[in-house]
Amino acid sequence: MNSKNILIWVGATILVFVVLFFVYQLTNVPVATYFPEMNKIGTLDHTKWNKNSKNILVEFTDFECPACRDRYLFLKDLEKTATPNAVFVSRNFPLYQVHTLAFKAAYAVEAAGIQGKYWEMEDELFQNQPQWSVLGDPNNYFIDLAKKLNLDIDKFKKDIDSKVVIDHVQADMAQGNGAGVNSTPTFFLNGKIVNVNTLAEFKQLLLSLK
Repeated sequence: MNSKNILIWVGATILVFVVLFFVYQLTNVPVATYFPEMNKIGTLDHTKWNKNSKNILVEFTDFECPACRDRYLFLKDLEKTATPNAVFVSRNFPLYQVHTLAFKAAYAVEAAGIQGKYWEMEDELFQNQPQWSVLGDPNNYFIDLAKKLNLDIDKFKKDIDSKVVIDHVQADMAQGNGAGVNSTPTFFLNGKIVNVNTLAEFKQLLLSLK
């Protein structure tokens, strides 16, 4: 092998190592495990449980999602006997690709929230999910629920399509997307995603919070 060929071979080898190094750098970015925005409570957030707790449990939910309804029933049952030592925060993440009414439901609950009845409307939406989720247009059903909650109906009708409500839902979704949320329900506890295999494990986690 002459000196020219040796130089070409050495140069090619170095180039290969450089390319492999950059590929390694690009494909081995550490996976984020802590999301500081999930450990903060915004002024528009809906909260309950122990609002003075240092623990913050954030849920991204879709009101048309059957799994979210199961989670809702689980937490309602838990609340009958114990309140976890955490601030519980609910945020919207409509899976509009598979749930065609998810956005409308999110707007309805946020419109109720403007009148201080967010959690009451959440109760109605999840408890009646099998009924309204099969409707072509659930708006009249949501209005009936608002009447049941003694809301100002004219205001509810105005707010449900308002920019304020739409922007709120979009902001929740953007935050979820930024943290890699791609399914519901997704929970974050003190800024870290909750990974549990069963509701029993979830219950144990919540009741162990100090």
